[in-house]
Amino acid sequence: MKKIGFFGGCFNPPTNIHIKLANNLIKTKKLDKVIFIPVNDTYEKNELISANHRLNMLKLAIKDYSNLEVDDIEIKENKKLFAVDAFKLIKEKYSKNCEIFFIMGSDNFEKMSKWKEYNKIKNQKFIVINRNKNQISSTQIREMIANNNSEVQKYLSKEVYKYIEQNKLYKL
Repeated sequence: MKKIGFFGGCFNPPTNIHIKLANNLIKTKKLDKVIFIPVNDTYEKNELISANHRLNMLKLAIKDYSNLEVDDIEIKENKKLFAVDAFKLIKEKYSKNCEIFFIMGSDNFEKMSKWKEYNKIKNQKFIVINRNKNQISSTQIREMIANNNSEVQKYLSKEVYKYIEQNKLYKL
């Protein structure tokens, strides 16, 4: 049975850190693949650009990795989703032929007991990631883009950076 990790998030923008992390989990957790699941446009977060842009950038970011995929399963749902809803959609689509692992940061994992219908999701299989305190955040990357800081190019794939420039994303 295949082991698949589902990495949900904003990916605003998707960074080299996201890709490196996914590839590292494939090796260390012996996953067959990691599937990125970007949140839809109803997700309430400041500075969140359209789901279509984030989906397109994710596709560009992973194009050279056969064991990484993107699924727009949440984007297709044109309503606010909670983790319990997203987990249900993923399980309905994938659980017939694979073992499912939900990838999340330790910050979210610690808050999970307060989430809607926690009892329905608490027994899932999770891969919890500790955020490195020195790791650059997507917020910092957006600020670098807005300030035309060329250093940002080392945190994004060339294709993602080009897409951001062409579409004038994250500019002040």
